[in-house]
Amino acid sequence: MKEEKAITLVTLAVTIVVLIILAGVSISTLVGDNGIITKAKEARENIELAQIEEQISLNQLYTDMTNEIELGTEGEVLESFIEFKRKIAEAITEKGIQTSETDSSDTMANNIRSLNTSESSVYEIKDEEGNTIPVPKGFYYVGGSLSTGVIISDNADDEYDGITDKTTWEYTRNLKGNQFVWIPCTTSEYKKSNVWNGITQTNTTLANAWWNTTTPSAELAQVKKYGGFYVGRYEAGLANTITEFTTVQKHTASNQIYNLDGVPQSKAGVVPWMFIDWTHAKANAESMYDSQYVSSGLITGTQWDVMLKKMIGKTIGETTGDSKVTLTETDLTNSGVWGNYINNSISYTGRLARANSSAWTIEPFGTVTSGTTTTYSSDNGELLTTGASKIAQVYHIYDVAGNLWEWTEETSSYLENSQYGEFRGGGFIYNSSSRPVCYRCRADHVWWTGYFVGFRVVLYIR
Repeated sequence: MKEEKAITLVTLAVTIVVLIILAGVSISTLVGDNGIITKAKEARENIELAQIEEQISLNQLYTDMTNEIELGTEGEVLESFIEFKRKIAEAITEKGIQTSETDSSDTMANNIRSLNTSESSVYEIKDEEGNTIPVPKGFYYVGGSLSTGVIISDNADDEYDGITDKTTWEYTRNLKGNQFVWIPCTTSEYKKSNVWNGITQTNTTLANAWWNTTTPSAELAQVKKYGGFYVGRYEAGLANTITEFTTVQKHTASNQIYNLDGVPQSKAGVVPWMFIDWTHAKANAESMYDSQYVSSGLITGTQWDVMLKKMIGKTIGETTGDSKVTLTETDLTNSGVWGNYINNSISYTGRLARANSSAWTIEPFGTVTSGTTTTYSSDNGELLTTGASKIAQVYHIYDVAGNLWEWTEETSSYLENSQYGEFRGGGFIYNSSSRPVCYRCRADHVWWTGYFVGFRVVLYIR
């Protein structure tokens, strides 16, 4: 038995003690203050905090860049927008988000913008057809659809109540606020046109000017962001702080009574703002709105062309009993069936002022009445208050053709050392075939005025 090997009691006791010590060390390594489990929890919490801080930083980046885009000049806007997209792309790359090769910085910007929904300048409504329409805060859905034209107003009393059809011509004078119509379009559709009804506009045909054929890149920001833009439902009406004239006015450089500062209106039954030069029209249009949600401006040449394209195929007036059912491209090159021109008589209910172009004079507006404008062969014409004729309405927008010419942001390069403005739409003192709605007319200078030239305001969502 002395030759047999065995575990002694002492050895067994020592082994057990060692195992207990090792177990204690292992437990301490896992759950102690510096243990693996504790460190793992801390690491997870740090990651979550880092993600929150990174999201806050991205939100601040978007806010800062948005402020630069909104407050800069036209050149600064474009530069800031490009820099904004670059920073967004870098931020997403740093964050490690996997994107496909087709993802653009615009898409990335939208991903980051979704973090800032609480600061949005718009809310969404459903039109009569169930389409989603962006409405800026401070404005209200009046009625209409993408097929007929969506109307908004800056007065809460005009908001659609779910019962009353507030889009009709008969109801226009019951609306209290300034109204705008949504023009939906894509970035590829947002461009100027030089061909209408097969006729190419040059400086010797329909254009009548060496007009700027390019679309400023800064204008595309609105379309990229919201898928369209809002245009004034009416020609700019005289500011309610200005008293209309009561005597015959003669068109001279020294007697331009409305060439003043003021906030225009976009309502029915208002005296249209004539006797205004391009500089004042632009400044007054921009003064209409300037809030954290919206701004305003003078309609641009591109917006005019996109608006006309949207009107093709839409109903003229409101019923099949009107002079024509739908607008064709031909009507854009000869606008007599839907505009107020000297060679076209249209029914109206409103106020009327008579003009004589040979003497360059215009009479005061009379009282509200109903009738039909007179067809003149030359020299004489009749100017109406805004929205006076049902026939002059297409897509819920009034007086685009005829009544007053309308200044646009577009300029002409007719002379290298002078700035010439452009106006569109034709005027009540002109023929509808020689000066149709698509016609670009070059004014003598941006300081030029006339009793047959006004303007229209567009609305931009921040």
